Amino acid sequence: MSGLIDAIVNHMPHVVVLPIDFPGLGGARGIRDVRRLSPASKIVVLSGSMDPTEELEVLRRGAKGYSGPVGTDVLFKMVDKVQQGEVWAGRKTIGALLDEYQAAGDLAPRESTIAQTDLQRLTSRERQILRFLSEGASNKEIAKALSVSVSTIKAHLTKIFRKLGQPDRVRLALYAAALGLQMPQES
Repeated sequence: MSGLIDAIVNHMPHVVVLPIDFPGLGGARGIRDVRRLSPASKIVVLSGSMDPTEELEVLRRGAKGYSGPVGTDVLFKMVDKVQQGEVWAGRKTIGALLDEYQAAGDLAPRESTIAQTDLQRLTSRERQILRFLSEGASNKEIAKALSVSVSTIKAHLTKIFRKLGQPDRVRLALYAAALGLQMPQES
């Protein structure tokens, strides 16, 4: 574990890929320790199997990605997506996290007038994309629905992250879901 600590502290990587059974990590509990060492680093956890309970736990503790056994091509794609601010996790797990946050009241948007002001800063297209995101649509699904490229959706999402002050796709989706009916419908 000391080699991992040294590498993280000395290099402050953008993404840290950790096996869940890394010696000395302590499983999902150790993710918070790694985050404290390098708060800007995004953590991806690899597991020997796809365990929904474990996946949910590592995301609760701050990981930005989780996967069972994958080939190098998928691993590189996962790291790339996480580095771009996306979360790599199953839709059911994201849904479970949304349910938890909503039940805890953590999704209540800032005061309604502030939330509406935030939304007014978005273009009509950005509001459309935000609505799709709040419904759980992937970039590819949004692009298809709006007849644009996936890279165009990514560019819009980057602007939306900045305008709404949300650090990543999951928090943006949570924020958008919390706004619910407050989001004006496009005609």
